[in-house]
This record gives sequence, structure tokens and C-alpha cells, in this order.
Amino acid sequence: MLGKRIGLGSSCEVYEWMDSNKVVKLFHADTPAGAVQREYRNCSIAWEHGLSTARTFEQVSWEGRHGIIFEKIEGETLLHRIFEQLYALRTFDFNEPNNDLRKLAAVLNDIHQIKATGIATEQIKHLKSIMGHPAVFTDDELCAIHTYMDQLPVKQQFCHGDTNPGNVIIKNNKMYMVDWMHASIGNPAADVAEVCIMIEFAVLPPETPAAVKDFFETSRQVALNIFIDEYCKLSGVSEDEIRAWYIPAAARSISSGALAEEQVAKLVSMIRNVLYTS
Repeated sequence: MLGKRIGLGSSCEVYEWMDSNKVVKLFHADTPAGAVQREYRNCSIAWEHGLSTARTFEQVSWEGRHGIIFEKIEGETLLHRIFEQLYALRTFDFNEPNNDLRKLAAVLNDIHQIKATGIATEQIKHLKSIMGHPAVFTDDELCAIHTYMDQLPVKQQFCHGDTNPGNVIIKNNKMYMVDWMHASIGNPAADVAEVCIMIEFAVLPPETPAAVKDFFETSRQVALNIFIDEYCKLSGVSEDEIRAWYIPAAARSISSGALAEEQVAKLVSMIRNVLYTS
């Protein structure tokens, strides 16, 4: 039943399951059952509303670990494709209608237009809970971040909650959004801001060739402008509304523990600059 491992994440492993058309996402043993049930429910709701995502089949248990059986979507992640393009020194074309960044903006806008019912997670409360208490912030700073979040505009729209390019699978030039554990009802600008800070504050691995790093530094602003331009055009949301969510998006990313120290330092500096000058 359990085939070869085809994916690895911070909270799970993904294996082939029974046949080539299904996979099982096995969560680490310390993952609460409630979190797995939440992802199953959220992903099912997304699929039932016609969004481009993997279909869910059932929840399972395997050697003491919770799991979810999904439709298998074979393709490459958007993160992998971005690195391919960077290493090829491919120039971003602002006017290209099928640019991957424009496609991602359209995928997010489609999510945000769904009138989803059954989503129990409230965005701000959930964001605060998963931020924890990063050692880079003092108690006063964390309190200031929470206060800042409480003042952001409240909306009641379906949000993905984890818009990392690694959660976007491209198959036959169509994008599929996966990993719905953090889906919530709230302000869609949070989803968009998470992508923006990944572009604006990204730090490439130290082994990246100098030519690739130089190319990225000269093209990252164009990439950011393409993404924001498309999302704002489709949704009617302003760039200022998106940038207002930079602080919670950055604090959440820091708490993941997956960022390089240099990138954490850049995000912390941005957060403190906004908090202390506002």
C-alpha cells in the first residue's frame, strides 16, 4: 500500500499509495489529530468549490501516524520552476500574459472569490497562535505585532493561509494549490503579502552562482511589480492594502523556522522599522 516517498515537508512525508493515481500525506507522529482533520476538511471544501487542488479521498492511520489520501498531481512546484528560470537567467517580461506570477495571482484571486462555508478558522486568531514567541522578538515587540494585527481591516473571505511557492504544483501549465491546513476566513491581502515578502526579501542559498544572484537582484522588483499588478487588477485590492499585511506575513514566516538567518534578519528589520516609525 505504501510506495516510494515522493515528498518531504516540515510536518509530513508524502508517499505513493496503492496505485499511481493516489498519494498519502503522512504527518509526523506529534501532529495533532485536529490539525489533520482541519486540513482534510479545508481541502475537501476547496475541491468541492471547483478550485484547482488535489481531491481528498479519506483519512487513514499508518503505524501510529495520521494520514490523508489525495489524488496524485504529477508536476513540478512553482518554487522549483522559479529556480530553473533563475539559473537560466530568464528575464521577466512584464507584458507576458501567461507569466507564472500572473497565473499565481489569478489562482489566489479565484480562491478569495469562493463563498466557502464550513471553514472554522478565524484568520487573525490563527496567525497569532502559530507565530508562537520567536526568540528574535521581545515580549513588548510581540505585543506590538499583535496590536498592529488587531487594527487591520477585517474581511470574511476564504484564504489559503500558506501561499509558499512550494505549495503550488504545475501540471500541463495549470497551477494546483495544495496544503490547506492553515486555510481561514479573513482578509485575502494576507495571502498576497506572504508571496510579496518572499519575493522582496528572499535570500538565495550561499552556493548560488554569483551571476544568478546578480540577475535575481536586478529582476526581483520587476517580479514583485508583475505579481502585485495582476492581483490588484483582478481583485480591486490596492497595493497599500497588501503592504499593510507585511508585518503578520513576515512574523509568521519567521516562526516557521525554515528561513535562513540572513532572511530572518531582513524581515525583523522591516517589522521593527514599521512598528517604531508608525
